[in-house]
Amino acid sequence: MTTDTDIVLLAHGSPDPRHAQGVEALATHVRELAPNRPVHTAYLDHHPPSPKDAAANLGPHAVVVPVLLTPAFHAKVDVPDAVNDLTRSSGSQVSLASPLGPHELLLDAAEELLAAQGISPDPTTAVLLYAAGSSDSDAVATVGRTIADHPREGWGPWGVAALEGGSTIEQLLRRLPDEVDRTVVVSFMVAEGVLRDRMAQNCGRAGVSMVAGALAQTSAVAHLVLERADSLPA
Repeated sequence: MTTDTDIVLLAHGSPDPRHAQGVEALATHVRELAPNRPVHTAYLDHHPPSPKDAAANLGPHAVVVPVLLTPAFHAKVDVPDAVNDLTRSSGSQVSLASPLGPHELLLDAAEELLAAQGISPDPTTAVLLYAAGSSDSDAVATVGRTIADHPREGWGPWGVAALEGGSTIEQLLRRLPDEVDRTVVVSFMVAEGVLRDRMAQNCGRAGVSMVAGALAQTSAVAHLVLERADSLPA
């Protein structure tokens, strides 16, 4: 991709306005990192702008970066359909990049959220990433494989729980070694919303704390968007 190629952040969308607020904040951060690069947002469902809406503002070349953290159903089916809509409606040359996840920068983003709460690496502190999950359990497993491939230096064990298609918070807590003195949870979500609220409630019932914030507000995820956008051949 060339530096004048438009970037389209394609997110799922939600009736909860906090989702779009998080995605729009991410778009703003990407614009700050690449001020000469047009950055657009579009949503698969629930609210505008739709892919067809975004098509009206595209330049001759654009790359779609799916704002999805696992390669689940939406990445495999809905996103390609949306790219076809963008292409037909805009007349632009539109390419499709990989979803944000899996990628080690998402683990960097989790560490940013921990640092923002004053939580530093400690070998007696376990970190649990809490994903929304999917009926496609392998999509959730990609988060665990990313952790295994890119271990976090200085911390205790890291693991991943999910609302669907993976281990529960309670199951992970039972598996932690005796050496762990403290467990903190990071919401593995792009933005705030009802699913993150459910995660916080589950954490409260399990007696563990979830740090504030969501991944889209981090510098690591903004850099990841640009890495994905520029990963395709010119």
